Amino acid sequence: MGSAEDVFTPLSQLKYGMDKCKVRVRISRLWESFNPKNDTLFGLDCLLIDDQGKTMQARVEPGDIERFEHRLVEGKVYALSDFHVDVQRDYYMSCSNEWTMYIRRQTVVTEIGDIDSIPLYSFEFVNFKDLRSRCGDKSLLTDILGHVVGVGGLHEVTKRSRVIEICNASIRDLRGKVLGVTLYGDIASGFAEDMAEKGKDASVVAVFAGMSVDSSSSEYYLDLEMPEVQEFRANLRIQKANPVPKKTPAQKLAESWRTIEQLKNLDPEEYDEDTTFLCRVSLIDIDCSNGWCYLGCDTCQKSMYGAPRKYKCARCGPIKRPVQWYKLKAKVEDATGTMDLMIFCEVAEELVGVSAEGLVGNIEEDDEWYALPDEIDDLIGSTHTFQVFDKYVNGSFTVRSIMDDASVPAPPSAASQCKEVVDPEGSQKPNKRLRGDDSIN
Repeated sequence: MGSAEDVFTPLSQLKYGMDKCKVRVRISRLWESFNPKNDTLFGLDCLLIDDQGKTMQARVEPGDIERFEHRLVEGKVYALSDFHVDVQRDYYMSCSNEWTMYIRRQTVVTEIGDIDSIPLYSFEFVNFKDLRSRCGDKSLLTDILGHVVGVGGLHEVTKRSRVIEICNASIRDLRGKVLGVTLYGDIASGFAEDMAEKGKDASVVAVFAGMSVDSSSSEYYLDLEMPEVQEFRANLRIQKANPVPKKTPAQKLAESWRTIEQLKNLDPEEYDEDTTFLCRVSLIDIDCSNGWCYLGCDTCQKSMYGAPRKYKCARCGPIKRPVQWYKLKAKVEDATGTMDLMIFCEVAEELVGVSAEGLVGNIEEDDEWYALPDEIDDLIGSTHTFQVFDKYVNGSFTVRSIMDDASVPAPPSAASQCKEVVDPEGSQKPNKRLRGDDSIN
């Protein structure tokens, strides 16, 4: 135990240059950080927790690992002094603390007895629905929590010229969304073995920590005795005791009708990027101030803007040739209001009745790229039933499909308030639409 004279500085008070402080912390997690492409070792990293439950990531540089690797043990409590505090690194951090501790050759490491006030674990859990925003972001690793609903068998794959074991698992959150997780190497084999011991009928709540959203997890924990897991398990038991009757696809479709006012007032917590809604609306304008098409990959439809080369997609690699795809920024209305809807690619092609490539072939003047072709302009005033979704759950909706009115259930009265656009007798629409509401005769 530390002496009565020991004065420990909370992790929350550490700042750059406070190298002479002493802290009392538990090592919650301990791992080696390395570059999987070439096995270059970056250091021995650990997640520290203090009495206040605050966390900070610490690193032992490669040259000092041999000195400390047996003196730092996951789960134990230490007094540390003569360390260095610096700004957080830009990549692969396990907590959001803006500072990083560096354990140097002169750092004094003293093991002290267990301290009940210091938690064993600390995680910064992310909701499943917020994971998309972290794709490609390597600054902060992700912690997730869920009920294990599927475990695949171990199998070998070749990854960057190495043969490695992987295990695919599926976990579900309390909202019913299922997420796939891929584990590699020792983590994969350990998880598969632990789940096999628990048996197929066991109800297991798993924590995957230090996870890269577009890669894998660096650690897993099963059925932890901690408040977040206990609360999750309690809610899971309630759900199992009071199951919600499953709805048929037809019932789900019938209940997805929304007016524009309802779409604009949806609570982001009540839906995710896979949720679709039906709406019946009239097209009142198509803004082509930024054009009505774009040059994209012939496979994934990703824009070729910023691609490595003209005939190479950043996602798919070499392609035969770029393709012109529609991007229609449509303004629509019903009796409850107006909103913008994006209509892309094949969906827009179905709406227009001709491919974007076909219309681009008729362009002769540069300004025609920013003027609506007659085939698109003729859509103004038409009414359609769209199935829409919000890809980034930020209130910006895109048309997923155009529905056949004969095959969809009739909307309830609250959602059937489409405002039909009727031209006054003798009026004529302009031949072309330019930026927003501007037009030429």
